[in-house]
Amino acid sequence: MTINYSHDMATALLAVSGLIMWAIYQRFPDPAAAELELYFITIYKTVTRLAKISFSWMVIAGVPRFYYFMEYDWSPMAGDLQVPTVIIMHIVMIFLVVMGILFWLRLGKRIRALKLKHNLG
Repeated sequence: MTINYSHDMATALLAVSGLIMWAIYQRFPDPAAAELELYFITIYKTVTRLAKISFSWMVIAGVPRFYYFMEYDWSPMAGDLQVPTVIIMHIVMIFLVVMGILFWLRLGKRIRALKLKHNLG
């Protein structure tokens, strides 16, 4: 059960990380003061590290969760209706993760441009 809860927490943390970066990106002025750009780079690095850890744990914890699904998560009272629900839930989650990755890649281009501008490599 601990793995199940930690898997859910990692999923939520990944989603929140993406929402935080999206919100910051939407409000980031263009052009911005050098100090603000350097701070944006720092926030990006920190939130990206958190998102990578969350995604990794989500995948790692998903393996035993899948393996023990029938023992811990399956509800006999809900019956076979759980199957399409779980499939739809995972389709939605995969879509959100793919959209998040695409956003992160686009944001990474902006960060690389800022790093070049400030000679940070």
